[in-house]
Order: sequence, then structure tokens, then C-alpha cells
Amino acid sequence: MAHYLIRDLVKKTGLSADTVRFYEKKALIQPTLRAENNYRYYDDDTLKRLIFIKRCRALDLSLKEIETLIALEQQPDQDCQAVNELLDHHLVQIESKIAELQHFQLQLQQLRQSCNARTTIDHCQILKQLEADETPKSTSD
Repeated sequence: MAHYLIRDLVKKTGLSADTVRFYEKKALIQPTLRAENNYRYYDDDTLKRLIFIKRCRALDLSLKEIETLIALEQQPDQDCQAVNELLDHHLVQIESKIAELQHFQLQLQQLRQSCNARTTIDHCQILKQLEADETPKSTSD
């Protein structure tokens, strides 16, 4: 069984040392042993767990969701419906974020269209609209 120092985990996962320490502080990983020199050593399972966490974070899963998945993983004989439900809930959140970003995109496009002429900052229609009490009205309103 291999033993890794934090710097080894950093090289193998691409995570920062601070991130590895953060995940340890959050009890998502733990050192396999602490040597007399007070160095923490980690095993292959920890490396796999860090890769798992990194992939989950790349999918924008929260630490709470990752903790849930790790807890579920510890019960290999359990029905995987809980995993499906967690992902279904996350998909709803992602769809909501996409809709919000599309709304922001539309607002920014409308703002940009309000100022096509070269002018001074003092006459910039974008800044004037951002300072106004109302947000730009959508053409579909």
C-alpha cells in the first residue's frame, strides 16, 4: 500500500495543498498515519476519494452533497435511489442557475444595445440605466 504526503496528493490530483487540508478539516479525508516527524501520510483510498471529490466539485456539487454521496458509498448494499434523488435535485438546481444566467445575459445584451455611439462616460447610457431605479425592460415584456 502506497503512502502519500500532501505534496504527493497535490501532484496526483491537481488540487492545492490548502484544498487538501480543507477537505481533511471537513472530515472528507483523513490521514492514514501520522509519523514521528508529525507528517501526515495518506493511502490510495484517500487519493481515490480526493479524485472523487474533485470530480463532484467540477459538477458543482456542494460539500454537503458530497458528504451525502460518501456516506451512501459506505453502504454498498443499499438501493442507489438516494444517489439518483440527489442528482435529480442537483439537476433542478443547475437548470435554475442556467435560467438565471440566461436572464442576466438578456439584461446585459439590452444594456449593451442602449449605447452604440461613441460618447463620454458622462453620457454613457449603460451607466445611466444601471443607476436608474428600474432595470431595462425586456422586449418580450
